Amino acid sequence: MEILIIAVLIGLIPASIARSKGYSFLGWWLYGAALFIVALPHSLLIREDKSSVEANAVKSGMKKCGHCAEMIKAEAKICRYCHQAV
Repeated sequence: MEILIIAVLIGLIPASIARSKGYSFLGWWLYGAALFIVALPHSLLIREDKSSVEANAVKSGMKKCGHCAEMIKAEAKICRYCHQAV
């Protein structure tokens, strides 16, 4: 029983890392609980899912600059990257 509890808890580590890179928390949690020794280095080596990260940024009040395509705050009048009026 203790081993199951430990597996559930250590599965949170690769799941949290993968979630920060835009991947499914639940899928990576299951993967991490079952194969922690493989899932941890895998979660550290995967690249960010750019589309998922951008979608989360849009949901949190960001928008893409029309000139340089960087994510900026929705209320911004001037892009902080290219200094163009938005």
